[in-house]
This record gives sequence, structure tokens and C-alpha cells, in this order.
Amino acid sequence: MKKVVVIGASNVDIKGRSVSAVYSRMKNPGRIEITAGGVGRNIAENLSRIGISTVLLSSVGQRDFVSVIRDETGQAGVDITRIRVIENIHSGIFMAVINPRGELEASISDMTALSYITPEYIESQKDVFDDADYLVLDADIPEDTLELALGIAEEKGLPVCVEPVSPSKAKVMRNYLRNITMTTPNREEVEVLVERPIITSDDIKQAGMELLRSGVKYVIITLGPEGVYCSSEEFSGFIPSISTMVVDSVGAGDALVAGVVAGFLWGVNFFEAVKYGISAATFTLMTGHAVNPGISRESLKEIFNKVRI
Repeated sequence: MKKVVVIGASNVDIKGRSVSAVYSRMKNPGRIEITAGGVGRNIAENLSRIGISTVLLSSVGQRDFVSVIRDETGQAGVDITRIRVIENIHSGIFMAVINPRGELEASISDMTALSYITPEYIESQKDVFDDADYLVLDADIPEDTLELALGIAEEKGLPVCVEPVSPSKAKVMRNYLRNITMTTPNREEVEVLVERPIITSDDIKQAGMELLRSGVKYVIITLGPEGVYCSSEEFSGFIPSISTMVVDSVGAGDALVAGVVAGFLWGVNFFEAVKYGISAATFTLMTGHAVNPGISRESLKEIFNKVRI
């Protein structure tokens, strides 16, 4: 079985889902849900559920919600035995307000626990890379840890996907593009990566080409409801999203990363790998969870053929 190592955030998602329009400075009626989240953790759970052996390197606090994170992740089949547990701190928390359309209205994140994903911790787990087939990095990790992990990947000959997470983290990534095999920025993050505004479709195409010239082999620019733009030596083009009822958009990008990586490990070409990614993202949009608990390789195949250029 193919094996992926994921390094990144594991946290709790606290979501307030409003039943009507969201108003600031007012009480908004709705439902509140507490589930496991975190970009790295979400990617790891998706990979495991679709049949890829996955090891998660992350850090959590011993206080508050640690059982939610460990139980949900472990029950999905992810190897959580190497996660670092820190005493006297709480795990990362992502607090979100979701409108009735399933869109994120506002959020606050406390990712203090991420600072414990240190280079020393990754060095202590270096043996896990010996039989790995792919490395996925959540750019929320400290920069010195990102640099070390990319160095290990180069040493081991591992392809690496880096999910930028945010414009501020994308800025850090600019120094390491030549070491990255694949990246999946959204429109705002790619503006930071190429250091100019992205307005037109031609701007998007040029950004993809520029990232290829910087050393990245596979670029997937996510465009929300518009779909994605892919760029590589073998295939470049816009791929529209699949029309579906959106329950919650949180986690869809993480699912896309997992689907694409899984596609590569199943031996398909870039275009078909992206189709698996879009299928995974679509399946995730149908649930209020950051990871759809029903996701599997079979469920992706059901959506796969609906993806068209």
C-alpha cells in the first residue's frame, strides 16, 4: 500500500451555522458543532478514508478537546501514534461562522499548538520518511520546520505537495518554490506567490506559467465555484466545478489536495488526478464536516466522470 506522510495542523473546529442572514453585533440563531479539523489533519483523514496509508505528524495540547482530535482521526485509520502531545496548553482551535449558503462569514483561529511542530520533533521522526511515497505539508507549520521537511524530501527523493493555507503563509513559500513538486493556492494566495494582482483569466494562466518557471511541477489554482486552473508541462487549462448543494465549504480545499495526491499514487496522469481532487472537494461540500465521513475511493469514482474541461 502506498504511504503518505502529512505534516500540519490538528485542531478543533467550532462552527456556528446560522439559519438566517448573519448580522454583526447581534445574536444569530443557529446550531453550534464541534468536530476535528486542521488543514494537515483533514488532508490526512481524507487520504486514509480513500485507501492511502497515512501518517500524521502534528502537535496537540493535553487540555481541551484533545480526545476529539485523536479519536476522530484515529478512527478514520490515520496513524496518530507520532503526534506530539504538549502538557498545559490547549489544542489549536478554529472558530467559524457559516451562513445558510454554507459559506464562511468570519473566523478566528488560535494555532499556538502549531509552534510545537519544531525541526527537532520532525528530526526525531525521520525514520517515517524511509518508506514514504509522498509528503504533504500544511504551510501553517513554522518556517524552519517547513525548510527542514523540504530538505528531507529532497534527500529521500520524495515528491512534495504544499498547501499554502493563507496569503501570509504563501509569502513564506516564495523562498522554497524550487523545492516544491505541487502546490494548490487560491486566487489570493497565488497573488502573493507571483507578487501581482490576479484579475483576468489571462492573469491566472500567466501565474501558473510563472510558478512552473520557478520550479513547481504541478500548479492547481483553486477558484471556488468557478473550479480550478491547472498548469504543468503535460496539461494546462481551466476545469469547472461540479454543481452540487453546498452544505459547508470548509475543508473542500483539503479534500482536493488529498484527491490529487491519491490520484498520483494510483498512477493516473495530472488531469485525471485533478479530477479525483475535484471529486473529493465536491463530496466534502455535501457535508457539514471538514471531512465527509462517507468519502472513499468508490464514492470518488461515482463523481469522477462528471468532471469536464
